[in-house]
Amino acid sequence: MPEVLIVGDESEHYCELLGAMALPEWHCRYLNAPVRGAEAYRDVEVLFGPPDLLLQSLPYCNSVKWVQSSWAGVAPLTQAPRRDYTLTGVKGIFGGPMREYVLGWMLALERNIPSRSQARSWQYSVDGSLNGKSMGIMGTGSIGCAVAQAAKGFGLKVRGLNSDGRLVDGFDACFESGSAVAFADGLDYLVALLPATNATAGLINNGVFEALNPGALFLNAGRANCVVMTDLQSSLTSGKLRAAVLDVLECEPLPAGDPLWALENLYITSHTAAPTQASAVVAVFAENYLRFVAGEPLLHQVHFERGY
Repeated sequence: MPEVLIVGDESEHYCELLGAMALPEWHCRYLNAPVRGAEAYRDVEVLFGPPDLLLQSLPYCNSVKWVQSSWAGVAPLTQAPRRDYTLTGVKGIFGGPMREYVLGWMLALERNIPSRSQARSWQYSVDGSLNGKSMGIMGTGSIGCAVAQAAKGFGLKVRGLNSDGRLVDGFDACFESGSAVAFADGLDYLVALLPATNATAGLINNGVFEALNPGALFLNAGRANCVVMTDLQSSLTSGKLRAAVLDVLECEPLPAGDPLWALENLYITSHTAAPTQASAVVAVFAENYLRFVAGEPLLHQVHFERGY
C-alpha cells in the first residue's frame, strides 16, 4: 500500500474527493502546509500538491517515488537539483478555459467593448474584426492546440512556435523557437502560452515586438519569464502595440503602486486565465495512481532537462 501525502490549501478537499473513488490500496494523509522534520513525511512514496509546496516537502521525503503537481507549471521542481523521482504534471484540463480567455480578450479589444461599455455619447467608429487576420501562438501543446482550433472558427490564420518547428494539427505553419522573429513577422495577434524554462527566458523581446504588424495585440497567459518587460513597456508607450493583456507576472500579486497599473493599454488579469478545477485535477491524479499501483508508466511525465 503506497503512502500518499497531499500538501496545500486544498489538500483535505482532494483527500475527500479521492476517498470517494474507492481507489485500490488507498491510504492518504494531508498537510495544509509543509512542516519541518522527517516524522510528518515518514514512508511517503507519493507526493501531490502545488510544486512550490512540494519543493519544501521533498528534503524530508527519503522514500518518495512519484510527485504529482496540481498545477500546469512545474518550474520550482524542475529547477531544483533533486531528480531521483518521477514527476508528472497536469495536462488536458486547461484548454477550454484558456481558449475562452484568449478569444474573449481578442474579441473584446477588437470590438472595442471596454470603451463602448463606458460610452456616454453615440460612437460612430467602426469596430475591427478577427476574420482574415493572423495570430501566432507560442506553445503548441494541448492548451495551444485548443486555442488554435477555436481561433480557426473566427477565420484567423494561425501560426505556432515550438521547440523544433514541427507542424502540429490546427496550425497553418509552425516555427522553431530560434526563429521567433520570423514567426512574429506580420502577426496581428501574439499569444504566449509557454512554460518557464531556460529556453523560453526573454524569448519575447523588442525584436519580436518590432516584427508584429503595427497596432498588434499581445497576450501572455503562460509564464512571465518569457517576456522582457522593459521592451513590452516601450512597445506599449510608443504605440507599436495597441494593447497587451498579461495574466502572469514575475511578481505576484503585483504591488498596488507598480507603474504597470498606470499603463492605459495594459490589462492585468491577476492569474485567472485558466482556473484549476479540483475535480479535474483529482481525476488526473487518480488515473496516474491506478497506473502507479499497477506498475505501469505514468501519464504526463515531465522531463527535468526540458522543464516540461
